Amino acid sequence: MLIIFVAPAGLFREGVARLLGDLAPYTEVKCVDYGTSAVESGLSADLLVLDGDHKSDALDTAAAWRRSIPGLPAFALLTEVDQRTIDTFIAVGVTGCLNKAESASALLGALRVVLAGATSLPPTLLAFANNIAAPSAAQASSRAAAASRADTCVLTPRQIDVLALAARGESNKSIARQLNIAEGTVKVHLYTVYKALKVGSRGQASIAAARLEKVGDAQLHHALDAQLNIKRLLSHLPPSHFRRGDVLFHKDAPSDALYYIVRGTIGLQEIDVEVGAGTILGEIGLFSPGHRRTCTAVCKSDCELLMVSATDAMRMYYQDPEFATYLIRLITRRLEADKSRSKQ
Repeated sequence: MLIIFVAPAGLFREGVARLLGDLAPYTEVKCVDYGTSAVESGLSADLLVLDGDHKSDALDTAAAWRRSIPGLPAFALLTEVDQRTIDTFIAVGVTGCLNKAESASALLGALRVVLAGATSLPPTLLAFANNIAAPSAAQASSRAAAASRADTCVLTPRQIDVLALAARGESNKSIARQLNIAEGTVKVHLYTVYKALKVGSRGQASIAAARLEKVGDAQLHHALDAQLNIKRLLSHLPPSHFRRGDVLFHKDAPSDALYYIVRGTIGLQEIDVEVGAGTILGEIGLFSPGHRRTCTAVCKSDCELLMVSATDAMRMYYQDPEFATYLIRLITRRLEADKSRSKQ
């Protein structure tokens, strides 16, 4: 994770930079001076921290960095914390502020909140700054009940997304790619999740995730959006290789396997459609009457495939609800596409 710390050179900058380095494992802190010229094109930062006492320069710098890196979390350290100052920083996209008189642990805690996509402001100013009215007694009771149903574990939407993918066995790099965030940010989210769930490892977090309704909803969302990492599910299988012109299966033949295309292109003759890498093939035959193939599949190029027997595919279907949801969604989309082609 890369943190940009904007402050004048000196003891304060050096001391805070060392604290920032303790935020998470593999954290790099880059110190720069004030001024929009400090924005470096192409730099993929994860967090911007500002010495907010030089207010005018800090505001200009925050705005410039966030123009360069849209959505970059920003945090300001202040000597004087008042409503007017907070409002001006919020206006340029800063979502966290802290009094310089606070402790190092308070700083690190506030930064983790901001990295998680939430707002971290002084308690006396938080409600007003976000224009949040005090909840009624009924609303407070409803929120308390909801918190209880969530096993008293409060996670941000982004943390839920990260945990849902981690529970599926995705690597940090894969999670970062799918959520369009930096890998260091994934590590910070997971660190925060571990503390919230009171666990010490990825495996324990995955087990705890199974009890959280919101994580299940996130997994379902990924399955419905066809974002399930099928290749990872089948990673234990040895690859099978076919040459251009090989017939994978014939129409009306018994449906004995499901295929995942790792490399190459396969043509489905009867419907004149070609499919490539990252595609599942042969799923309709698993559920068709008599379990028969509905098309002839021919390799249009040299192909590398992962093959799952029909028995193992059905076992996955019954044992893995997310895979089952993904498969049903995929079959529905393909049947709709076939219906549209038949009308043309």
